[in-house]
Amino acid sequence: MEILAVDDDPIIRDLVQTTLSAVNACEITTASSGAEALEILSAPETKFDCLLLDIEMPEMDGIALCRKIRSLPGYLYTPILMLTQRTDAIAVGRAFVAGATDYVTKPFEAGDLRSRLRVAERMMKRTEATLHISAQDLETGSPGVHHFDDSQAVHIEDIPQLVLPFSLGAYLSQLSRSSLDDCHVFAVSIDNFQQLYANGTTAEVRTAIVAVTRLIAQSISCPELLMTHNGGGMLLCVVTTEHLPDWDDVEDAIQRQLGELVPCYEHGGKMNLTLSIGKPIQPNASATQRVKRTFDRAIQRVKSARTESLTGSQPDLHPAAAAS
Repeated sequence: MEILAVDDDPIIRDLVQTTLSAVNACEITTASSGAEALEILSAPETKFDCLLLDIEMPEMDGIALCRKIRSLPGYLYTPILMLTQRTDAIAVGRAFVAGATDYVTKPFEAGDLRSRLRVAERMMKRTEATLHISAQDLETGSPGVHHFDDSQAVHIEDIPQLVLPFSLGAYLSQLSRSSLDDCHVFAVSIDNFQQLYANGTTAEVRTAIVAVTRLIAQSISCPELLMTHNGGGMLLCVVTTEHLPDWDDVEDAIQRQLGELVPCYEHGGKMNLTLSIGKPIQPNASATQRVKRTFDRAIQRVKSARTESLTGSQPDLHPAAAAS
């Protein structure tokens, strides 16, 4: 495994070098700045399997460097682990928006770094199972003909806040207990996604997901919002803020804006998207069970919201639904 570690602190670079050199099949290259890292990455014969970036560096910090690396050919989905002394969820969340896939808090133990590296290796394999809609997929295609199942997770790089499912789980799993009070998780369901999948092209499926994620981002209006498409038109969302907006106002905004921003099929007809939204929950405190239990609860809430909407009763969790 070829690893590039970037940190302006020579002690940290030496520590990373010593720690990971003991791992079988690991080759470590180090850089002292973002500029040096980009110069190394520009070499045509060089390809790294994983990158470790210090967040707090002079001139070009790790978040800016991460964003630049994601724009380089061949590095769109390469695991990037952030090294940081910051433990607040907001600072770390900004790194994930820039393209980070995991993070390690400094000062770190050798075992912690090796553990996150093993997680990165597993992430590389999981990423292969996630659909990435490429430009080539958008150029051709027939309605209902796709190279992915309708239940498969979809990632689209055009939306910075739309991250891989693994990355959202990694972010949530490592939040400190002090950050949990400001963290809110909710799910949004594109209720007629299967119909869209059956009748639309891959480009049109992508258009629908992009429209909904942008709508959520506009309605929440918080830079520390992270989302992932978990498959089947289900979006999982994590927002970290001390002041969550009134949820009835958020739902009303989504309902109103969906009617204004509803996307169209290539032939010009409207997609008539319908959304259900579950009210936010706070993550489980247990770090080992946090991701699964929290996401399961969020998904159950949005399913309950949709069921209550269909039966016409007045639920505690009500959907925001709209059609053209």
